[in-house]
Amino acid sequence: MWRRKPAPGGWALRISVLGVGVLAGLVLSTSQASAGLPYCSASILSEFAIASVTIVSATDVPAHAQQPEYCLVQGTVATNGEGAGPGSAEFVIKLPDHWTNRFLFFGCGGNCGSVTSVSANATDVAAALGLGYTVVNTDAGHEQDPATPDPTWNLLRPGVPNEPAIIDFFYRAVHQVTVATKVLAETYYRDKIEHAYFDGCSTGGRQAVMEGGRYPEDFDGLIAGDPIIDPGDELGAVIKQAKAFIPAAAYIPFSLLPAIDAAVNASCDAADGLIQNPAKCAFNPRSLVPGTLTAAQAEALEFYMKELFDTGGNPVAPGMPVGNYATAGFEGEAEISTPAVDPDGAEPWGGIGEGPSAWMRGDSSIRYFIEREPTYDVNNDWPQRGNSISAAAAALVRQRTSADAADDPRRLRRFLRQGRKMILYHGFSDDMASPFRSIWFYKALARQEHGYARLQRHARLFMVPGMGHCSRGGGPNSFATLTALDDWVTQGVAPDGIVASNSGSHRTMPLCKFPEEASYLGGPVDVASSWTCEPGDKRLLETGADGELSGADDAYTIGRDDPRAGERNENDEDRP
Repeated sequence: MWRRKPAPGGWALRISVLGVGVLAGLVLSTSQASAGLPYCSASILSEFAIASVTIVSATDVPAHAQQPEYCLVQGTVATNGEGAGPGSAEFVIKLPDHWTNRFLFFGCGGNCGSVTSVSANATDVAAALGLGYTVVNTDAGHEQDPATPDPTWNLLRPGVPNEPAIIDFFYRAVHQVTVATKVLAETYYRDKIEHAYFDGCSTGGRQAVMEGGRYPEDFDGLIAGDPIIDPGDELGAVIKQAKAFIPAAAYIPFSLLPAIDAAVNASCDAADGLIQNPAKCAFNPRSLVPGTLTAAQAEALEFYMKELFDTGGNPVAPGMPVGNYATAGFEGEAEISTPAVDPDGAEPWGGIGEGPSAWMRGDSSIRYFIEREPTYDVNNDWPQRGNSISAAAAALVRQRTSADAADDPRRLRRFLRQGRKMILYHGFSDDMASPFRSIWFYKALARQEHGYARLQRHARLFMVPGMGHCSRGGGPNSFATLTALDDWVTQGVAPDGIVASNSGSHRTMPLCKFPEEASYLGGPVDVASSWTCEPGDKRLLETGADGELSGADDAYTIGRDDPRAGERNENDEDRP
């Protein structure tokens, strides 16, 4: 349905963010707005008097290329409650001239901190306005200095957390901006939203799962890409990854990565250059000694792949996948070309903001979120040795990030059992968040929902061969999840396979729903029609030596407080 344009004059609504609507009888003047979108004016939008919302600006953006004309509105939402004091979240909402009564919220990346920090499926971002979606995103309740990875906003002073900003970042801002901007959109169009979706990757993927767990009524469908669903445990994982290559003898220059990839492909039987299931591989880095790697380099690469445990022997986070190092973003690619200049220093690569992406993320987050001390020496004082973290440190991490974790499948019960839909995807060569973490989570969901068949009625996971963190890689890294989700929600057409492409190689192939693996039928390997997704296939459940090393098939506990609550056999497809 195309939107109905607001009737000229005198229809403004005063609607509370809490859901109480009262006719205000205001008369709007169009003299301050453009002729193209007569109601695209900060003064007019301010007259809507939406509780907690302040309109900062409104700009009529002309149609260009594939983008339609739209009203670009910037504003703030005064956040409150939800376990913390008052805060403020900036937002941007784009209101297209032709509206299909659909609302779409894009997630943000990293520590967020800017309305320009959008992290979602790039294909969906490019298409949304042209499909008639109202599009929203937020800074998540704080400003992040783009010149440093340090979340300085997290602390009022050393030892004193900025609780409103933290809770906004964890979950409050997205929810309260969602509620407020839904009201703004419906008031602007003088019509109801028919379907609302959330689309995010990385931190945005975590936000999607969080929304489903905490506020299941906010969205009819969720898209969660490469979700960092457990940011706390992930910190230990990224520190392990980065520290593997700090010793001078362990450093692996980028120039060696193509040779390593070739050996991995040969070991994994990836004749087409694409590993469908890295967990099934049996590549041994020591096999490249001495021709390609030194013993120290091989040991470091093996350590990079290892699962992380606490000192009590409990799994904390899976290790990293094998292969596609040269194309998918191994340790940030550019950064790994520079070895650590001070291996024993607090900042091994020379200073804050220097070094591999994994190091910068883990170092800054432990100092600010966990230890709450900007000068804390993570390299030397953090109690993590090898692939083991002290049980006390793991407990402290979970204590201080538990509100940010979206990894408990029990929280999604209401969302799933209300018939709402979720598409998850994860790059199988993700260098920032192990793809096996999403598989752990999805297996736990399958146990809870009594098997994959029942779970797939509402939630489907698509693993993306060769793709790095949210993008990159030589595999099929471009695909449309928004149209797939909308078809599922509105027409009941569930996605059995999503065709993906690579703009560089022009390769296409289907992404199959987990635990199915794309099956080669014959013909050109770089054409989607040469592949198929076979119902009932479970090959992505198979693991080899590399999967065992990474903990790909490790037992995943449901919930932090009840380790095995609700466990079911994920292979029990026919259970009622």
